[in-house]
Amino acid sequence: MLWINLILLSFNLMAKDLPKFFTKHSLDSIRFITHDGRFTYIQKKQGVLGVVSSFKTTDFISNSSQNDFLMRGSRFKQRLIIEVMPDSHQEMNLLKNFQIMVVDWGKTIPTEVGQGRGARLHLNDEWISFYSPSDRLITVKNILTQKKYDIKLSAKLSPFFIPEVEMVSSDTVVYSDINERGVVGLIQYNLITQKGIILYKSSQTGTKLELCQGKNYLAIGEFPYDDINRSSKILKIPLNSGTNLAGYDTIYSSTDSDLGNILCMEKSLYFIKTMTHIKKMNVKLTEVVKLDLASTQIQTMTDLGSVTQMIAMDERVLIPFRGDFYVLEGTSNLMDDKLKAPTQKVEELPLEL
Repeated sequence: MLWINLILLSFNLMAKDLPKFFTKHSLDSIRFITHDGRFTYIQKKQGVLGVVSSFKTTDFISNSSQNDFLMRGSRFKQRLIIEVMPDSHQEMNLLKNFQIMVVDWGKTIPTEVGQGRGARLHLNDEWISFYSPSDRLITVKNILTQKKYDIKLSAKLSPFFIPEVEMVSSDTVVYSDINERGVVGLIQYNLITQKGIILYKSSQTGTKLELCQGKNYLAIGEFPYDDINRSSKILKIPLNSGTNLAGYDTIYSSTDSDLGNILCMEKSLYFIKTMTHIKKMNVKLTEVVKLDLASTQIQTMTDLGSVTQMIAMDERVLIPFRGDFYVLEGTSNLMDDKLKAPTQKVEELPLEL
């Protein structure tokens, strides 16, 4: 009975120190919003995607279908990804590909780049990667030159597995794969020679790898799938030496079955940690923690009791919780009509004599 009371008490805790995210748009309609609020991409209805800027709304994807949209950016802020999900509420097919499109930052002219899922931008947003579950193919494509490479994954077909992909150079890709025994590994692949080497192989089954890239490092998080009792760890590979990725440091290790969802920052990273796991009731109390890369010290950032997801969106980190969004990093209130002045100082022109 004491356990139940503690669980209910923890679930009723609110984020005391984290502000809620406020904007003039419905949170359900927002697909991407810039840090300063100058550009907001919204789904106005099924099949219609628009952008709001300078108090004007422009529809740039519009049809009569029941399509839904996913949008994703990167720290380079040059382009945005749009994944068009056809009939998302009618056909629940985990092997179905989405239409992958890109649009320049703040613009309304999208360009189709392929069909797949889990798209990511790389290397100043000049490259994009996406995955075709039915073909088990990772496609890596240069948006500017249209040069394309395909990487074939292992023979095991799993509709629940989508590989993590990061590019560390124009010819070097790092991605996750899983073998027939359910053991996940990390592969470094050369696009030119079409050869790969194993950087890391898990010692346990039932885990997944998550990748994120900071300014000069690559982070690899190994976390168990839901309801599987496995340990968790986070590795770091420095990127100062170019494409030489041999060797890694373990910066976090725990016997807890953490949720993961790692997000890389400049000098730290966030992930969702299991604070308490009551195995008899199969209940986890989870919070967002901050891992300092230099000291490897962990700081608890929330007191919500049941965090399941974080969303990174242009220098802003959001935590969805019971219909609200709490802001872990970045601005929280975009209700002001006044546009902020440019931060870059304008040089004064000399007077003509």
